[in-house]
Amino acid sequence: MVSYDESTIRSEVAVIGTLARGLHRFLEGLSEDQLATQSACDAWTIRDVAGHLTNRAERQMASMTRARNGDSAPPAGFSARTDNMAMSAANADADIEYSRSLGDALVPTFADNYRALHRLLDSFSGDDWRCDCWHPRRGAMTAREYVSQRIQELAVHDWDIRSGLDPNAALHPDAVPVLLGMSTNWLRSAYNPRGNPPDGEVKYRFALSDAEPMDVLVTPEGAQAGVGLHEGASDITIRCDANTYLLLAYGRLDLRNAIAAGRINTSGDTGLLDKFVAWMVGF
Repeated sequence: MVSYDESTIRSEVAVIGTLARGLHRFLEGLSEDQLATQSACDAWTIRDVAGHLTNRAERQMASMTRARNGDSAPPAGFSARTDNMAMSAANADADIEYSRSLGDALVPTFADNYRALHRLLDSFSGDDWRCDCWHPRRGAMTAREYVSQRIQELAVHDWDIRSGLDPNAALHPDAVPVLLGMSTNWLRSAYNPRGNPPDGEVKYRFALSDAEPMDVLVTPEGAQAGVGLHEGASDITIRCDANTYLLLAYGRLDLRNAIAAGRINTSGDTGLLDKFVAWMVGF
């Protein structure tokens, strides 16, 4: 359930500021060659991921500003794509063009956009958080949900950027509690069996060393995720920390390397972990 408690929202807004400032400092220290390094996103260099985040801050500000005035319709000229994969490909191409169009202004524009976004978020309060904001995939989400969504994008793409240069990169600890809550929706939307669904129910339990256990139920029709979802035994139990679970859930973890490094231990039908990775491919 989404919390509209003002103190909770303010704490998440603070996390956005922490993530944006930290990533800006990191980007400032990179050379042009480093910005051109491949990120953890197959379609993007580090520069392109930074451009994506810069562009999305602009879009969120425009959407939230219109929403507070009662407008949750798509912007003029927007043409929705019905296929998620086609939308992702089009977005990737657009963000590459955007990032390169900024040239040397990319990193300063990133900082300017996130300072402006923070000022906008600071101006919201009370029922403002319940207004519906346009979003290209979801159609509409509340301003409150947009706060958590911005943490998700910043935190995961921060890792995409840093891991391109640092194999020991981790998700920012301030973002982990928010991402744990958001991973339940993410896994539902990321489920894509691509013609090879399970024959019946498959129960996963992620026994996290530093957070509550997370259950995932996969059926031929879809996936559900949440705390305390399962009744009875799970088909497989995966023991890891929250950071490892989240990187796996968001498709960022090399499973074989993680197991070899001792980051993941399993009991039950261990082959189901490979199937989890194959089914949760995102879009």
